[in-house]
Amino acid sequence: MRYDKGVRAMGRVGVCLASVSSVLVLVGPTSAAAHEVGLAYQAGNGHFSIQLTGGEVPGGGDPDGRGSATLDLDPNKTQACFTITWSQLRGQVTALHLHVAARGGEGPQWIDFFDHQSFPGARSTASGCVPSSHDNINAVIRHPADYYLNVDSTTLGKGAIRGRLS
Repeated sequence: MRYDKGVRAMGRVGVCLASVSSVLVLVGPTSAAAHEVGLAYQAGNGHFSIQLTGGEVPGGGDPDGRGSATLDLDPNKTQACFTITWSQLRGQVTALHLHVAARGGEGPQWIDFFDHQSFPGARSTASGCVPSSHDNINAVIRHPADYYLNVDSTTLGKGAIRGRLS
């Protein structure tokens, strides 16, 4: 049987469309699955941005002090990473901890990022990663508003600046 040129061209187009559809069917679910995994990590909210001020410290912290921090908490790697920048703090910065407590309260340290360090209070940045248990990290991810980040200084040992996670 013989087909004219138009039918042969439509046959080729059909074969091309079938090939492209097959590729999309094979690639589509993989891309969607990868996308969902990426969203699942973001939706788990292991990333936090925190503003820190002296006014957040019960009883008053450093009134001129300011800071900002990011936390990346990864329960699968059992590590907590941080980057913090501060300015206008009196004395030397000596510690950075994540605490658990109701708003306005003080509570125990939950994750220690650094202790007994010495950074200039006027302006500085620190970053790093520390090990933390899978359970501790998941607790923060599930209920971030129960936790606050606290910066201690030689002048204000119980808190120069702090900020609540959300």
